[in-house]
Amino acid sequence: MSMVETKYMGFLRATTQVLWISKYFTEIRLPTSKPIIVHVDDNGSISHSLNDKNHHRTKHIDIQYHFIKDQVKCGNITFQYIPSSENVADLFTKSLSQEKICQFTTEFQLQLTTEGILDQKEC
Repeated sequence: MSMVETKYMGFLRATTQVLWISKYFTEIRLPTSKPIIVHVDDNGSISHSLNDKNHHRTKHIDIQYHFIKDQVKCGNITFQYIPSSENVADLFTKSLSQEKICQFTTEFQLQLTTEGILDQKEC
């Protein structure tokens, strides 16, 4: 399985979740603006979501994943590239240096209080 295919399948999950949250917000009278921007760190999958033609490396991707293309085409969602070094979600998904942990926890407005892992003074 190619990296583009793997990331693209992740895009489907993100797309369905974002659209569900948007619908929920609309139901409770907190409408969201369209298109909803999803930050991702894979240009290949972004290009695939915008392209109506299948590439020989992605032609076997199941039809359900083309729901993403439909949502992009309708203007409901858009994917915007963000370098992995700036992706605060990596705090929850990757091993990071102490410097990155401090940076991302600050951006999330979190405080580290667990002893032995990081001293707050170090951030």
